[in-house]
Amino acid sequence: MAEIKPLPIYPSTPTGADLTLLQEAKAQLDTPFLVSPVKAVPGSPGRVIALRERPNFLCDYAYIPDPNPTSVLEALKWALGTHDDPRGVTVVHMLKEIFGDGTFEL
Repeated sequence: MAEIKPLPIYPSTPTGADLTLLQEAKAQLDTPFLVSPVKAVPGSPGRVIALRERPNFLCDYAYIPDPNPTSVLEALKWALGTHDDPRGVTVVHMLKEIFGDGTFEL
């Protein structure tokens, strides 16, 4: 039986067209595990996919203002760690926006 990993989605668990986009994107990836979309909350494990809205808490996230098959696929690759993407927003990036460029990760 394949391992199932939670996939945090902000602002809520996806339904309808958003869920379909995620399912189709996951089907294009060759990963040894399944994913289960869940509502992202502070402390959610892993990277968050943010659909149409940026998270209101610190987290690593991929922001998709207008979800489409290509944007969801690229965000999913980054969220699952199969590809790096400079568009991904990290906690360090968020803190630099607040505290300035002198902020760094130890």
